[in-house]
Amino acid sequence: MNKDLIQIHQKPDLHFSICSNNKELFSKFEQALKKNGLIGLPDLQGNLHYIVDGRKGFPTAYKNMKTVTMQLMESRFNLQNQKTEKLEKTADFLIDKYEFDKSLIGTKFIHQIIIHCLLDKSLLVSFSNNLYPLIAEIFQSDPNKVCYSVRYAFRKLEAKEKKERLKNINKTYFFDENIKTRGNRSTIYKLINEAENLVEDLKEFKEIKKSLKKEKGYQ
Repeated sequence: MNKDLIQIHQKPDLHFSICSNNKELFSKFEQALKKNGLIGLPDLQGNLHYIVDGRKGFPTAYKNMKTVTMQLMESRFNLQNQKTEKLEKTADFLIDKYEFDKSLIGTKFIHQIIIHCLLDKSLLVSFSNNLYPLIAEIFQSDPNKVCYSVRYAFRKLEAKEKKERLKNINKTYFFDENIKTRGNRSTIYKLINEAENLVEDLKEFKEIKKSLKKEKGYQ
């Protein structure tokens, strides 16, 4: 089933049938219903509405509806899993890139903050009402502890980078040494902004790769 679903997305087929009268129109509907048991018709909003053939009885109609529903659910589930996996890799990359202390609970909070803010940027509107309570719920913790632990993880990273700068260690630093005052909000904004750029770059890379494959005639 998975292969069939993937193939549908990779190779969409378009078929047009021009019907000049009611007889031809009904004939096409009849053929499609007889073959598949249902027909999907999209509306202007992109929603798909199915006409189900019930002439063979409710059990057959129900079976056809159930099959299509399960296929659509599996397709959406796979797409959501792929998206979540990509965001997890983005969060992993940033944590590793800037060498956050992985032993800290604050770093684990930050990891989840990256993922959930990429999924829903409205969480950044209110940290105390939206973001921190969500992360606290995931870890069965307290919003105040999330706030404090995240701040501590950032400050520990900043202190580490200050020492490395004094030693002239050549690396990519997260914090700007010219900015003296930082809070969780501005620091998280900076992190999410970089995460968004990474996701967009990955998306663009995949599109270019896909385009090149088409030009070379690959499947």
